[in-house]
Amino acid sequence: MDGASAMEKMPVPSFKVGRIIGRKGIKIRELQDQSGAKIDITDEVNGDETMVRISGSSDQVADAQFLISQLLQDSEGFGNRERGPPQQRQFGEPTLTFQIPEDKCGMVIGSRGSKVREIQQETGANVDVGRRDTAVNGQITISLSGDKDACIAAENVIKNLIA
Repeated sequence: MDGASAMEKMPVPSFKVGRIIGRKGIKIRELQDQSGAKIDITDEVNGDETMVRISGSSDQVADAQFLISQLLQDSEGFGNRERGPPQQRQFGEPTLTFQIPEDKCGMVIGSRGSKVREIQQETGANVDVGRRDTAVNGQITISLSGDKDACIAAENVIKNLIA
């Protein structure tokens, strides 16, 4: 079964896509090297899940799916979702928040959210752009969550983008 060409799409919680990519794409390259499969993060979003396209031989695809599942399982942290603070942070508790002018939020979001996804993939941080109807004094709140370094990197990318 190892020779046949295969392509699978695997749903991944959107807030965990950064774990698959890793800082500067290191983790996704490592997963590709270990499995031999090609792994692409697609723009397909279904609810709170992003589709990951995995292609290669049947064995390579299966290996990549296993490695990604392990990575996501390892990132669950301390067991049950009912448990306390370490788990809560993973579910989007802001690590860093700052304000941007309301008229600049389109630059951060991009066409159909493409720029936000790019920033998330590039930095590994989850980026939440406040809605325009929540603006205060012409300022929108940007909330970043995830690894502290990833949040700082995302803040720098956004501030450079709107400068």
